[in-house]
Amino acid sequence: MSNIKEVVVHEVKKTLLVTLYFAAGFNLLVLLVGLMVDTVELKMGYFGAATFSAALTGKVVVLLETVGIDLKLKRTKLINVVVLKAILFTIVIFLAIVIEDILKGMIADDLTFREALHHVIASFNSHFFLARCIYMFMLFALYHFIFEVDKFLGTTELFDMVFSRFFNQKDREYIILSLRWNFEADVLNQQIKTTQDFTHKINQVLPKFKGTISSYELDGIMCLWENSDTKDFMNKAKEFFKEAQKLDGKYGVINIRGAVKKGIISEAEVGGFLKKEILRVSPVLDEVKAISRTESGLPLKEL
Repeated sequence: MSNIKEVVVHEVKKTLLVTLYFAAGFNLLVLLVGLMVDTVELKMGYFGAATFSAALTGKVVVLLETVGIDLKLKRTKLINVVVLKAILFTIVIFLAIVIEDILKGMIADDLTFREALHHVIASFNSHFFLARCIYMFMLFALYHFIFEVDKFLGTTELFDMVFSRFFNQKDREYIILSLRWNFEADVLNQQIKTTQDFTHKINQVLPKFKGTISSYELDGIMCLWENSDTKDFMNKAKEFFKEAQKLDGKYGVINIRGAVKKGIISEAEVGGFLKKEILRVSPVLDEVKAISRTESGLPLKEL
């Protein structure tokens, strides 16, 4: 029951945040059109319609991400992921808006399906329709850029890097999981290629279990789950390891194993504005890393 409640709360929060993002974007478009075009009078109804469209868009976006649309994309550049997903989401939202306009015409304006469809098709010729599509694409491109960077950085690093100085040391409790593997090939170049492919797959799996990757090595990764007073993510870490273990023998890796432990990590930002990273220091990090190197024993060792 608690898992269902956690999923529902997470989805509601995510839908709300996505809706707020698109509500700000759509209402900004209405405001700019009203300020730049003399024939358009700003009305509260326009802002209400923009907010309603944002709610529809937010729900569709969350549904698309829930079905794992990102898993269909192979390892590629970030710009390719952003552009491809922005195009795909724009097309889907366009279809949703068309359906919405048809239903609105049939219900609110008492039109037949054919009349409503003809009215929607006629709107395709307007410059406003083209401008709306371009604006939607740009909104989605920015959204997916933020989403992918946030997924890569994890926890609250993106927020801290943008809105706070974060130079002071912070002590946080984490679930630390060191994941290790061996290679089917002995050639270094092939091992590097295997690590690229395998870690890309892990990057797609880990966010589903609320975790983030702290660091990479040739034959391993360090994963983190930030604990709180109300949530203990040890079970999430174990569930992720079970999912990762299913990849044993695939992508050129074998003998997937790991060590997991709860502990305090001291972290601080190092570097400057142009180049900065999060430095994490803790004896627990060294402990789980050392245990995970052992190739005998249980696949996952809980310390």
